[in-house]
Amino acid sequence: MTHAEASYELVKTMRASILVLGPLVARMGVARVSLPGGCAIGARPVNLHIKALQDMGADVELKDGYVEARAKRLKGANIYFDISTVTGTENIMMAACLAKGTTILRNAAREPEVVNLADVLMDMGAKITGAGTDVITVEGVDRLYPVEATIIPDRIEAGTFMIAAGITGVMSD
Repeated sequence: MTHAEASYELVKTMRASILVLGPLVARMGVARVSLPGGCAIGARPVNLHIKALQDMGADVELKDGYVEARAKRLKGANIYFDISTVTGTENIMMAACLAKGTTILRNAAREPEVVNLADVLMDMGAKITGAGTDVITVEGVDRLYPVEATIIPDRIEAGTFMIAAGITGVMSD
C-alpha cells in the first residue's frame, strides 16, 4: 500500500467507503478520505467516526470535502458511541487493531456484519473480545497478516430482493 487517499471519484457513490479511514490512519499514519456520497436511507453523518479517532489521538480535520487524519500511532481509548453505529463500530474496531494499547468500544453495534468482521480480523492476528455485544474490547497488535475470508451475505440486499419478489408476484404459486 502506497497511497493513503480515497478520492471523491472512488467514494462518491458508496457511503461505506468511509470504512477505509480508520485502517488507513492506523496502518499508514495518515489518511485523506472524501466525505461519503449520498445515502438512500437518509443523512448518515460520520461525526462518531471522527470523534473516536480523535479520542485515539488522531488529528482530524475536514478540508475541501475530505476528512484528513494523522497520527504517528493511534492509542487505545475508551470510546462511547452516542448512537449505535455499524460502520462506526467497524471503522474504529479495525483502527484499534493496530493501535497501541487497549480500546474499548461501548454502545457498539451488535449486527452479524460486525461479528463477521471481528472473526476475519482475529484470523489476521487481531485480539478482539465481545463482538456481538455492546462492549467490544480490542487489544492492539503490531501487525496483521493476510488471510482468505468468507464474507456473510448482506441482509439489506437480501431484504430488498424479498420485497421486490413480493411486489412483482414472483414468489406466488
